[in-house]
Amino acid sequence: MKKNIYSEEKANSVKTIIVNDFQTIEDGNFGKIFDEYLQDKRTISFIDYYNSIVLDRKKIEFGTFKSKWAIQGMKKKVYSYFDNNYNDIINEIIKVKNIDSFYKNYCCKERDEAIFCCKLFHVILPNEFPLVDNNILKHFKLSLIYKITSYKIMKQGYELFINENKDILDKIKKILSLEKYKYIRINELSNFRIIDMIYWYLLNRKRK
Repeated sequence: MKKNIYSEEKANSVKTIIVNDFQTIEDGNFGKIFDEYLQDKRTISFIDYYNSIVLDRKKIEFGTFKSKWAIQGMKKKVYSYFDNNYNDIINEIIKVKNIDSFYKNYCCKERDEAIFCCKLFHVILPNEFPLVDNNILKHFKLSLIYKITSYKIMKQGYELFINENKDILDKIKKILSLEKYKYIRINELSNFRIIDMIYWYLLNRKRK
């Protein structure tokens, strides 16, 4: 019971942080976050890559996946295993949808690959699992918790925000439906991805 109460409190905190962050965006114009990078080839390249494996369902090559997501220290023999067992692994994610067992079976034997695990689950099931990286976990004050646990708390917090703030998400979608943002393909993206993409710009791109 205490564990559930703790998780619920943390998830509500995540939701509140998102609400507060989004309220501080100047004039509610979320497009301004993206305008600075309209000509940035590295940013556009990553978004194109994301859309190719998530929206177009292009087969993942895990060496490229590791590089594009800047996953540091992952050994070749680890990501080669995913290449060599691609269909079985993807089918397991789709059918079982259990990130705990998947992480224990595939992502913690050589080293802790929790971030890789979470990103892969989102790519395969973008409407059911959010993206995550260390900067986002730190922003939501979850970085000191066991990563898979913190990920599930963040997922719950995102879901609370999505369920309670349809108006904000609709506004973001309307703004990013303008022709100059067509490369984003906003109307095809999951709500999880939309939230993550904004934080990717705010927490990662703005620091580079």
